[in-house]
Amino acid sequence: MLPRVRGKQSTTLAFVIIAFSVLIFRFAFAGQDVFSFGAVPPMSGGEFAAAFSAVLGVWQVREYKAKSIEMNTGENTNVN
Repeated sequence: MLPRVRGKQSTTLAFVIIAFSVLIFRFAFAGQDVFSFGAVPPMSGGEFAAAFSAVLGVWQVREYKAKSIEMNTGENTNVN
């Protein structure tokens, strides 16, 4: 697990990094034959932006939720 800004462990951040890595790989090699896996389906810039925004949005909502709970209760909680 990776540390968050506030110092706690974040499993969500690990999944976000994996998702971003897969998205970037897929966008970079879209429409090409990659190794022995065959052709990667084409991906437009709009599809990449929508997928990137969706992953980033989920992460931001979870961080916002954790921070708002922390501010409202005064507790140092972890939403994960």
